[in-house]
Amino acid sequence: MSTNNQPVKDFIKSLQIIHFVLLMGVVAFAGYVSLQLNEQLNFSYTNDKAFLYIAIIISFVGNLMSKSLFAKLIKKIPEDANLFQKASKYYTAHIFRLALLEFPALMCIIFVKQSNNSFYFILVGILLLMMLAIFPTKNKFANEVPLTSKEKSILEKL
Repeated sequence: MSTNNQPVKDFIKSLQIIHFVLLMGVVAFAGYVSLQLNEQLNFSYTNDKAFLYIAIIISFVGNLMSKSLFAKLIKKIPEDANLFQKASKYYTAHIFRLALLEFPALMCIIFVKQSNNSFYFILVGILLLMMLAIFPTKNKFANEVPLTSKEKSILEKL
């Protein structure tokens, strides 16, 4: 029985690893930019209004799109699909969700690099917290995907 469920168990671990690597990519890029511009960084929310509005809009739209696309992809999962198919569709939906949060974070870091304004790191921090909040676990998978009681019991045993 464990050999049949091994792909599902592996999918959770691999999704967590991918999530962690993408999260650390944003942190590493922010750290690199911060170290590179160490002496030149300033903090201002009154300067660079164009970058400020663009960064806020991109962050807001990225967050909304990540939630709506994720919900749309989860609704498309057929209830009669097997657990592995549901897991693979959840995997895809989660990666899209994460990418739509990562893009605004990376753009805000680029705005820091272009404007030498560390204010955008606040938006990066907020987006990183959102990315941390959606870290994939078995419980989140079970709550977000329509599973049968048999599939839930299989998932609990993993």
